[in-house]
Amino acid sequence: MLTRPARPRFAALLLGLMALLVAVPGLVLPGLALPAAAAPGDGCQLVEAGEENGEIVYETVCPGDEGGGDGTPGGGGGGGAPTCDLSTVQGVADYPFCVGTTACAVNNPSSLPEESWPMEERPSPEHIYTWRWCETAAGEVDYEWSWYLPEEEGPSLEELAQQAFGALAPPTFGVGVNPPRQSVVGLPTWFWAATAQPGGLTGSSAGGVVALAAPDRLEVDPGDGSGVRSCPWTTAEADACTHTYARSSATAGGTSDVGPAYTARMRLVYDVTFQNNGAPLTLPGLPTTLESAWVTGAVPVAEIQSIVTSD
Repeated sequence: MLTRPARPRFAALLLGLMALLVAVPGLVLPGLALPAAAAPGDGCQLVEAGEENGEIVYETVCPGDEGGGDGTPGGGGGGGAPTCDLSTVQGVADYPFCVGTTACAVNNPSSLPEESWPMEERPSPEHIYTWRWCETAAGEVDYEWSWYLPEEEGPSLEELAQQAFGALAPPTFGVGVNPPRQSVVGLPTWFWAATAQPGGLTGSSAGGVVALAAPDRLEVDPGDGSGVRSCPWTTAEADACTHTYARSSATAGGTSDVGPAYTARMRLVYDVTFQNNGAPLTLPGLPTTLESAWVTGAVPVAEIQSIVTSD
């Protein structure tokens, strides 16, 4: 779990509060039940649900939930749109979330050394002492230290990235070939990914982490034993990816509506990157390439016999 550095604009305030806590060990701010995991993706958000045993309680609200859609518990969050501007607290702490129209972020694990925590006020050995930073739409800031009980360890960024990668879905496509019905020995045959979308892919969010796939290349196996070759990304009929067959498909083993054929294969290859709440995410071991499944197509190849005559 990563802890981002505090913003420069409140660094002095943070240092001052830490010094105050060290000097006055018994100082404890009102109890606060903070969220245990990153703000949910797919339009879900955390909203304040009231108080329980003197602590503020939060509830996860997702698009489609029953309610008024005004950011209150049970509301749909305005059809999935956040009720606050989370960009104002990006980089403040690891867990940004909305409390109505106020943007908040929680520092977890605590940036305050454990030896400086007011242990005599600690509710249980599992509680940690940490802070919440909130900023209203008008720019008003509220900064508060409190005890926090992690209820459940959330998935790591690596796990969220793997989930986001799994949400990428390559498009369906076919093996485009020209000549369309039958190729000829000694003449170039064109290949392209027929019906594939020309642009990139964006997967659904996994806890704020999104995987993006940018087109890189086609991999084509003509089926005649020459092996797999890389070609430029081509989704429309063009001569950017060609192969010249050296012999007919008479004994190739595949079939087509015009006779024996080679079984050609093709797949799409993408370059993959990740974002976490809109910011680039780079972690060791994450996938960098997305490959579609192989798609096959029949390529009949004829050999034209020429007859030489003399007068």
